[in-house]
Amino acid sequence: MPAPRVAVVAVWVLTLIGVVLIDALVPDPHALSWLALALPLAVVAGIIAQLAVAEQRGFVVRVAATTGGSFVLVLLGALVAAVV
Repeated sequence: MPAPRVAVVAVWVLTLIGVVLIDALVPDPHALSWLALALPLAVVAGIIAQLAVAEQRGFVVRVAATTGGSFVLVLLGALVAAVV
């Protein structure tokens, strides 16, 4: 897999780990607040990861994919936190 895609998937994996940890360890009243913090951190991590790759072509698409995937993961974590 090319390095730019590895960076996208790596941020998704880190976001998933963060969401699972938040859902498992943070008490219910505060879980959504922590999830609201997880998304901007994932966006910043995605931008840093894509800048570290140093590939100009497709930068915006890769950052959008990283952000979109992280948003979906945090959304699913928020739904789990709200239901449970």
